[in-house]
Amino acid sequence: MKLRLESFGELRLIDLTGQPVAFPEKGLLTICYLLDRYLQDGAGSEYPRSALARFLWDSHDNPDIMANLRKTISRIQARQTELGTEILVFTATGVRIKPDAFVCDLFELAKPDSEGALEKLRRLVAVLRQDFLAVLADQSVSTRQWIAGQRDRHMAILVDALKTALPTARSREDVSLIKEAALRIFRDAPDDENIRRILLEAYESEGQLENARRLFEASRHGLESALDIGLDVQALGEVRKVFAGSQSPPSVMEPLSDGGSRVARPLPRLVLLPPGGMDAAGALPMLSGPLIEDVTIGLCALNTVSVVAPHTAARIARNADKAQLILRHSISYVLDTRLTDHAGIATLFVQLIHAGGDEVIWAERFSLEKYDLISHRRDIARRIARELAGQVRQHETMRDSFEGNSAAYHSYLLGLRDVKRLSLPDIRRSRKAFREALQHSAHFAPALSGLSRTFVVEWLLTARGDSELLGLAEDYANRAIVADPSLAAGFRELGVAKLYLGDIDESVLALKLAEELGPHYADGIASYADTLVHASRPADALAKIERAISLNPLSPTDYLWTAAGANFALGHYAEALEQISAMDDRTPADRLSAACWAMLGDTKNARLYMRKVREIYPDFDVDKWLSVVPFKEQWQKEQYREALRRAGF
Repeated sequence: MKLRLESFGELRLIDLTGQPVAFPEKGLLTICYLLDRYLQDGAGSEYPRSALARFLWDSHDNPDIMANLRKTISRIQARQTELGTEILVFTATGVRIKPDAFVCDLFELAKPDSEGALEKLRRLVAVLRQDFLAVLADQSVSTRQWIAGQRDRHMAILVDALKTALPTARSREDVSLIKEAALRIFRDAPDDENIRRILLEAYESEGQLENARRLFEASRHGLESALDIGLDVQALGEVRKVFAGSQSPPSVMEPLSDGGSRVARPLPRLVLLPPGGMDAAGALPMLSGPLIEDVTIGLCALNTVSVVAPHTAARIARNADKAQLILRHSISYVLDTRLTDHAGIATLFVQLIHAGGDEVIWAERFSLEKYDLISHRRDIARRIARELAGQVRQHETMRDSFEGNSAAYHSYLLGLRDVKRLSLPDIRRSRKAFREALQHSAHFAPALSGLSRTFVVEWLLTARGDSELLGLAEDYANRAIVADPSLAAGFRELGVAKLYLGDIDESVLALKLAEELGPHYADGIASYADTLVHASRPADALAKIERAISLNPLSPTDYLWTAAGANFALGHYAEALEQISAMDDRTPADRLSAACWAMLGDTKNARLYMRKVREIYPDFDVDKWLSVVPFKEQWQKEQYREALRRAGF
């Protein structure tokens, strides 16, 4: 009896009469997983039992997972015998799938393109109406990550099919299909800029912008929308223009709304540097290099990023001046990789860096235990490739705001560079650059949040308690949030401004939200740590700043300043001085250095740093300064007051 496996929506087996057939859920999940490997990689060979157990139950240390697997295999084999069919074949060491023994909706996604574009789109829309594996009783972390990756891939397939089918759509029935596909993509990716533009231009051509606004607003609040939105042939023509622009090769001139034209921006270039660190001999370094090559090969299939070949990447990694080579080859993103020892386990640490702003966009640590790397190298490669593609796509939406306006984007990058240098001339130069960027794009959220930051840093450096600076910082942070509520940087700057305005609880809430919006946003986490210092939670602050430093190991000065402040509050004065000594420019922390030396009983060094502070700020007054620097609990102010008095202030 040939059964049908349904994986979109409820996971179940169906017999020839259309009735559900009982089967162990872990068995059905195993079929889906191995079938995906077969369809994607032609991996029809035996899959290790140990690897399957880790996928299903997520534990390397628990011996019970193998017992769980044996019980599951026994139930699957018994049920297959009852049904008179064999979908999964088990051996003493592994398992393989028999794809000819059943039919499955996943086969619909892998069919060769022998049909017309509209027929393919119609087939995909029918399959993808429901989410892949929408209902599972029990999921491991590995299972959830794999399912999420599959859903992303399915949506990418649907997007490509929609782009291909759009130029051939003619009848009202075809238009209806285009509409259904676009709305299905919008359901999963309401923030996808291309899909929003498609829907927005379609509505505008119909004179129904209010419907678009309501749809976008409903999606923002997670509500189900029952709007009946139809696209007519005229609207379809407008949508075609959007897709035509996105499909134009880099050398083609794209029309602008004002009748002019521009050259389409080339794809962003990404280089994946081979791993450094952990020079020990053995299989691990030998296998980690091929792992990165697997990621590179996987990314080469994408049409959203241009990947530098592994040979060139290796030469860049070996060069003493990587930054110059990256600039020379117009590389936009760098994936830096290092072999590390994390809690006694060999790991691959990866971080994605935007070369233009020298900012860490994403970072992750992957276990490279021997059995993991050998059996799961392709899985790890797919995970890294998927994350890279998503992070680059998300970051590129910011750059889209400056498409065709290179002067504005250049100004923004200059501001981003200078704001990281903690000196008044650099901060004011940064502010000027951000203002220039806003002259070209008044609602560009990153520039608004950057402008907010310049006012806070100036307030800190001058130590004059100028409330007007903080008011401006709060105003620009709020404007950044209004311009883009999904941007973590806006909430970060609001949190920082609220901190120095004395609203510590509001500051903590804003920075917590910033961390939720950007869990790999190192600068946001560092600011969260700083606020926790002022919230009289120095131990929590130290944990947060260590997390930020792990994401951005070549840390900027303010990270180390925050770490030093947390250690000072904990009474770890020597550790605080170690953090300060690692700063490129220690001048901003001279007050803290004086306080630490004083609390260690070293009057000579304490007075040395006190005099350095007086040279820059001759009118510095301890009581006035402490009156404007917020600490939630009085003991922190008294600790700082006593330290500065001992130092001679």
